[in-house]
Amino acid sequence: MISPEQNEAFEKFLATVKDNGVLDEETTTLAFLCASLAIRCRHCAERFIKQAKDQGISEEKMGAVAAVAMCVRAGSARSLALELVEEQ
Repeated sequence: MISPEQNEAFEKFLATVKDNGVLDEETTTLAFLCASLAIRCRHCAERFIKQAKDQGISEEKMGAVAAVAMCVRAGSARSLALELVEEQ
């Protein structure tokens, strides 16, 4: 479905984001994990949970990140509900 060239371009983009020179490796991994949980991307979440475990990131930190993702997701649902009620 995705051409080899497109996949290669994505992997290069991912590598530059991972090695951004601003955030340390743990923070970057936790940011990826939070975003993947918030948008419910199972493949990404599995990838970044494994990466976090490989880096020795604690379950406690991953749990805190999951809670942040839950707040983002719940906030999005709340915002949508309020918008829809106001439109009625």
